[in-house]
Amino acid sequence: MFITVLHGEHKADLFNIHCKVQILLDGMKYRCGYEDKEEIELADESGQVKNLLQNKYHYATELLGERETYVLLRVTNGEKPSETEFRPLLKDEHIINPKFLAKLGSCQEHKGPSSRMKSRRIHRKSTLDIPPAEGTVSLLL
Repeated sequence: MFITVLHGEHKADLFNIHCKVQILLDGMKYRCGYEDKEEIELADESGQVKNLLQNKYHYATELLGERETYVLLRVTNGEKPSETEFRPLLKDEHIINPKFLAKLGSCQEHKGPSSRMKSRRIHRKSTLDIPPAEGTVSLLL
């Protein structure tokens, strides 16, 4: 279960996503040469932010797709959550284009759990109620 992370000047690194998000982020900082204090995030190649920082204690496999490619982002936090800024840490005009930046900008306005995470939560809460058959007595303890 690996992903490709694009960063720097046309650099790509593979990362195993079978771990907690916090461990994955720390590993990316180390291997990509960023300081521990810096906050990083990932976006897919279209500019959709994956909101890993909001889900640090989940497994990365719940938020990221196997064998997919992501762009490394630097996160700058403002005083308010709505002032959070994402900047791509990749220098590649083919990927970091106006369309990517526009989607990245719209993600800054709508920070929240990813749709993939929401759908998994819904499936986990499903229950099945089976009514007792006619003529049987149910006991409550």
